[in-house]
Amino acid sequence: MSELKILDIWSPDKKYANHRIPGILITSLGTIIIYNEARREANDWSLMDIFAQRSVDGGESFGAPIVLAEGTVEHKTVNNPVMMQDKNGRIHLLFCEDYTINGGRALHRYSDDDGISWSEAEDITASTDPEYHNAFAFGPGHGICTPAGDLVVPVWMVPKYYESPLMSHMPSVMGTFYSSDCGKSWRLGEILPLSVDLFSPNETALTLLEDGTVYLNCRLGGGLRYRGRAYSKTGYSNWYGYEPDKSLHDPSCFGSVASIRAEGKPFTVLFANCENKGVRANVTVKGSVDSGKTWTLRREIDAERGGYVEMNVDPVSNKIYVLYESAWGTNCHLAILDYDALLPI
Repeated sequence: MSELKILDIWSPDKKYANHRIPGILITSLGTIIIYNEARREANDWSLMDIFAQRSVDGGESFGAPIVLAEGTVEHKTVNNPVMMQDKNGRIHLLFCEDYTINGGRALHRYSDDDGISWSEAEDITASTDPEYHNAFAFGPGHGICTPAGDLVVPVWMVPKYYESPLMSHMPSVMGTFYSSDCGKSWRLGEILPLSVDLFSPNETALTLLEDGTVYLNCRLGGGLRYRGRAYSKTGYSNWYGYEPDKSLHDPSCFGSVASIRAEGKPFTVLFANCENKGVRANVTVKGSVDSGKTWTLRREIDAERGGYVEMNVDPVSNKIYVLYESAWGTNCHLAILDYDALLPI
C-alpha cells in the first residue's frame, strides 16, 4: 500500500483556541498555502483572525503565519476565507466580516508574489446582492479558474424571505460567485433550486472535469446525511444534473473535491469528507472515473478523527493534500498521499 503521511498542523496556543474552516491553495509555482479562521473561542461568532502559511517543500514544513484579516471590536468575526489563482498568476482571497450582516462586508485581497504580500482589502459587498440575503459566506475551501479564465467561488446565504433570525445560518441556498476579468469585478451567479431531497444546501466545493465542465458537490441541511451534486459548463449558470448523491454518506459537514490526472491513470474526480452518517470522524478520500456519477476508489485517512475536510492536488507531483479538523477544530492535520494510495472499493 502506498505511503500515507499525516502531519499535525495547528493546535491550541496562547492566542487561539481553535483553527477552523481550513483551506488549501497550490500555486502555479508549487507553493502550498494553507489558511484558516484562527478563533479565540470555538463558536462561529467569536473573535478571530484569518492567517495563512506557505510551504515550498511539498508540505514538509510551513513558514510563519501571514495575517490576512483581524477581528475587531466592531466586527469580531472574519470568516470563510477562500483562495484561488487566476490565469495570470495573481492569487485572490475572498472573505467576510460577520457574514456580511450588522455592517459587515465581503472583501477581496490579492497577491502578486506567490502569497508573500497582499493588497489592501477591497469592499465587494455590493456584488453579493445584499438586499437578497442576511448571512452570506464564501466556500469554504478554495475556488477555481475555469478554462475560459473565469474565477469561480462557491457561496451560500440565508435569503431574507425565510424570515430567519438575523444571525441564523439556515435555511440556506447556494450558488457561485464569479469574476470574468481576473478579479476586477465580481458577480453573483445562479442560485440552485431547492427540493425535499436537497434541503438547505450550503458549504459547496467545486472542481473541473476533463472537458472543463464544473462539478459541484454540496453539504445539505435538514438532517440529510448525504451529499448533493450538480454540473455547469460555466460554473455560474445553466446548472444541470442537480440531484442527491446518496452513495456519499455525510454527517452534514464540509467536504471537498479536486481532480487528478496521474500518469497512466484515468482522469479522476476526488471527494474527501467524514464518511459517517452520524459523527465527524472517518476522514476518507474517494475517487470517481465517471465525472462523479459513481465512486470506485477509496482510501481511509483517519478513522477516529474528523471535522471540516479540505483537499487540493499538486498537478505537477500529483500529490493529494487533505487538510482536516479534529475535535471541532481544536487541532488540524495534513494528510499527504498519491493516487496509488486509492484502492478499488
